[in-house]
Amino acid sequence: METGYVLLEAAPGRKKLLFSRLKKVKGVAEVRLVIGTFDIVVKIEGKTITDLEKIYFNTIDKISGVAHSRLCLVACPRTRK
Repeated sequence: METGYVLLEAAPGRKKLLFSRLKKVKGVAEVRLVIGTFDIVVKIEGKTITDLEKIYFNTIDKISGVAHSRLCLVACPRTRK
C-alpha cells in the first residue's frame, strides 16, 4: 500500500464545499482542515504510486474549488512496517 498527501489551497469561499467533496473521493483516507499556507490536507492511499497519481490528477485536482494543490508521496513505505 502506498500513501500520499495532497496539500490544497481552496478558492475563496469554497473550503466547506471542497472539504465535503474530497471526503467522497475513492482512495481518500482522511481529510483535514488546517491553518497555514494550505487550507486542506488530504491523505490518499492506493496499491501503487500510479494509483495515487490517478487519484490526484484525474479526480482531486479537477474538483471545482481547488485553487492550488501539491501531491507529496511518502518516500519509503518499507519503513512503515
